[in-house]
Amino acid sequence: MKEVASQVNDFLKKCQELKKCKFIMAPTKITDLLKSIVNSRTLYDLFSSVSDGFDYLSAKSSCLIDVSDGFSKRGMVILPSSPQDKLAFIFCLLVEIDRDSINFNWFLQKYFSDDGSFYSSYLAFCKQLIDPMEKIIRGVFEDELSELSPDDGEDCAAEDIKVDPQNAKLSSMLSAIGLLISREKQFLMQSALPDDDRETGCKMLDEIYGALKSKNFSAVNSLVNGYNYYILYNNTISPDVQSLFEGIESFEAEA
Repeated sequence: MKEVASQVNDFLKKCQELKKCKFIMAPTKITDLLKSIVNSRTLYDLFSSVSDGFDYLSAKSSCLIDVSDGFSKRGMVILPSSPQDKLAFIFCLLVEIDRDSINFNWFLQKYFSDDGSFYSSYLAFCKQLIDPMEKIIRGVFEDELSELSPDDGEDCAAEDIKVDPQNAKLSSMLSAIGLLISREKQFLMQSALPDDDRETGCKMLDEIYGALKSKNFSAVNSLVNGYNYYILYNNTISPDVQSLFEGIESFEAEA
């Protein structure tokens, strides 16, 4: 029983890692999550059982809904009602994403678009698909997981960005910068740049944000200068980049 609990706990950790990662790393984390299923005989049998006889193509037509507001078309996801079909649908969908049968960026923007940013779309994806799958698995293996000691499994709760709780103004400023960075990454992902160049830009933005969180302003300044050169060289100057640079300057001055 302890071996089963350890395998399930590893799966749950992979769920948390997927929910905590940047959306650009999500395909890799989805692969890791699926591997944790394959590596566990118990989980593999469970997902095979719920998927056996499940009509995925029919489920896609009823679960992935196109809606229109009269101006544009977008989509929404309605999961099956039963836990078994819910597990099967989410599992098959993740397999399709892992195989690149579904373009992940397109899927996020199509079915989870809120404010237009990949950041908010990815949060919605995790909330609507990964959270339900995780909840079902926790329920199925509740007894096994209760046998784990604190040393056997770490707390899997997703960790929010931590900023000095005594400085609400800095926290608010950092949140605003995070939103601008998300918009900037969305702009890059929708640009005509090659995939490698887009990924490079997104990594630079992540590093800028990480340096801001740790208040390593020497690194921030170097990274911002590098990113400024990057957008000028690639001619990818977004409408939000000036506000981003100004927000970073204000944060440094306040900190």
